[in-house]
Amino acid sequence: MKQLFDHIKKSIYGPAYYRELVARPFSFSLKYYSAFALFLVLFLTIVSSIPLVPRVNQFVSDFPTKFFVYYPDPLEVKIEKGVVSSNVVEPYFLPVPEEFKDGSNSESGMNSLLVIDTKTPFSVAQFKEYNVAAWLGRDQIAVFDQNGSIRIKAFDTKTELVINENALRGFEQRLQPFYKFAAPLFVIVIFLGLLIVFGVNFLYLLLGAVLIFLLLRLLKQRFDYGASYRIGLHAITLPLLLSSLFSLFDLSFLDFPFLFTALMLAVVYVNFKDVATVS
Repeated sequence: MKQLFDHIKKSIYGPAYYRELVARPFSFSLKYYSAFALFLVLFLTIVSSIPLVPRVNQFVSDFPTKFFVYYPDPLEVKIEKGVVSSNVVEPYFLPVPEEFKDGSNSESGMNSLLVIDTKTPFSVAQFKEYNVAAWLGRDQIAVFDQNGSIRIKAFDTKTELVINENALRGFEQRLQPFYKFAAPLFVIVIFLGLLIVFGVNFLYLLLGAVLIFLLLRLLKQRFDYGASYRIGLHAITLPLLLSSLFSLFDLSFLDFPFLFTALMLAVVYVNFKDVATVS
């Protein structure tokens, strides 16, 4: 660990370190970045999980009770051979729970999550007039996705399903043994998500190495693209540390466009500006 911290420090500022770096094999820089990224991922996962895990446990504990308070007791929906029917007067609206209402819902006027209307033929105009997140129709369900477009899923003619409070309570009871895995699964998702984020930097450096190559040429350093890529694996140390700091302490207002790239190039410049020309 001490050796890793030494490499981190020298990757931020260490002109002599960078001079030695270009003579070392690619595997050296690959191992450094992999170890650094893994360390940062583990650190961010732990720090992020400390406040979030209790919230996840509380949510899992409270959700069943809140859901069945929300669910209308008499409501029953049947899907027989792909055709939907209900025991309520349609159109029937399921409102947005109060705890999920926010400014965006208020502004859009979307007060309902779902409308059940098996009598009215589907149309985009009618869907927009209902102003709901989803419309359960005669033989399909239509939903607004995050991009604002409409997705329609038709039910297969083999679909047989009954949804009522008893069925939902039975399903919830079967889920109960798995509640204890919610928090660990949440931590794993954070860890894997961060691994993907840091792994994307291998692709980012395909372009970043071009910028480093051009900067080094301006500094009279004649390194090839491969050496520039290896230098980039070290030069992104400072940008990654600052990006992590911004995310942990909600300092996103300091993260202006291209700051990551600018910092990477600044590290390269500071470490090579006084180096004698390499032939």
